[in-house]
Amino acid sequence: MQVSPFFLDYWFFHLVNYLLAAVAYTLIGRMLLSILVKPTSNFFVMRFFRAVTDPAIYVMRPLTPGFMHPFFVPLYVAFWIFVLRFVFGMVMLNYGLAPTMAPAA
Repeated sequence: MQVSPFFLDYWFFHLVNYLLAAVAYTLIGRMLLSILVKPTSNFFVMRFFRAVTDPAIYVMRPLTPGFMHPFFVPLYVAFWIFVLRFVFGMVMLNYGLAPTMAPAA
C-alpha cells in the first residue's frame, strides 16, 4: 500500500486537524450520550468519552461561564475547538503549510 504524497507533504496539518476534530466530535457525542446515561455512569462508552474529553474540558474551565449548566459545557468546549481548528487552518494556509484547491484546468 502506497501513501499519497499529498498526505505526506502536509502531514502536520492533517494530524493536528484530525486530532482537534476527533476531540470536538467526541465532546458532542458525550453531551448527546449524557441524555441517555448519567454523566457519572460506569458504562464503558461513557468512561471512554470522559477519558478523552475531560482534559479538554479541564483546559477550558477558566473560560467557561460559571452560570452555564454542566450539560452544555461539552458543547461549549466543542464550539471553541471548532474555532481553533478554523484559525489553525487559516494560519497554516497563510504560511503555505496546508493543502489548497487545485486550479481548474
